[in-house]
Amino acid sequence: MTALPTIATMIGANRVIRGIAITNPFGDPERSPTGELALRRAIVERALTMLETEVEPGTVWDGAE
Repeated sequence: MTALPTIATMIGANRVIRGIAITNPFGDPERSPTGELALRRAIVERALTMLETEVEPGTVWDGAE
């Protein structure tokens, strides 16, 4: 999980989840507490799905859709 996926792929990460922002890769402080919780849950679920999916090395996914 990173807000800088280019660097992660350059150093050889097999799977990369693109974070929201450099200062807040795992969330969005502009959201309500309920919205923040939903966003973080979506990011974790996306990461778990990526771990279960066969991908090409260096694949980058967005953290939440």
